[in-house]
Amino acid sequence: MIATRKTAALLAVGLAGAVLLSGCIIPITIIEMLFPKSKVPPAFALPPEKTVLVFPDDLIHPISYPPVKRAVAEEVGRLLKENEVVADVVSYDRLVNLQQAEPQFNRWAISTVGKKLGADLVVYVNFQEFSLKDVSVGTLWRGRLGANVRVVDVHEARRIWPDESAGRAVSASEPTTDNASESYGAELARKLAGQLAEEVAGLFHSRWVDRHRPKETEPHFDD
Repeated sequence: MIATRKTAALLAVGLAGAVLLSGCIIPITIIEMLFPKSKVPPAFALPPEKTVLVFPDDLIHPISYPPVKRAVAEEVGRLLKENEVVADVVSYDRLVNLQQAEPQFNRWAISTVGKKLGADLVVYVNFQEFSLKDVSVGTLWRGRLGANVRVVDVHEARRIWPDESAGRAVSASEPTTDNASESYGAELARKLAGQLAEEVAGLFHSRWVDRHRPKETEPHFDD
């Protein structure tokens, strides 16, 4: 892999030099072929050295397959730590235990939940959409998962990102697939959770994206 990347880089430099010497402009298509990915900066830089709680919430729009919440929370936390944008992440099990132990949990503010768990910031993932099929019967699957994301400062008890009160909308989807196995639903749900987690975490760290990825209309969810 290293040799391949070095070879591509050398070819790019050689091609650029040859074209410049000939007085031509390098076609954009050639550059995109040699460098298919571009680096995208974070939408929001989380304050450094903070402990973060990833709080997946489906109170208003219940998720029919609960493992999705755990998968999203744990993967977002892993990616935030892997990309060194947070000091520590509160475990999802602690959030679940608190929710089960406190009858008034659903009445608490987001900052209160974070404070109870010793977090400085809460990455609040408010689910808005989850579906595996357009029609409940049949063998055609078409996965969709969407959420609004907000960052809440626990100590100041206020939203610090984004400016929109509802949050930044993110989504994941899978193309229509014909599969007669009902167990495919769990597999599809895991795929969607993984995709959504990457979108959520990607809001807070630089990442490489495919230049040729089709532009999608940014989803918008209202609370």
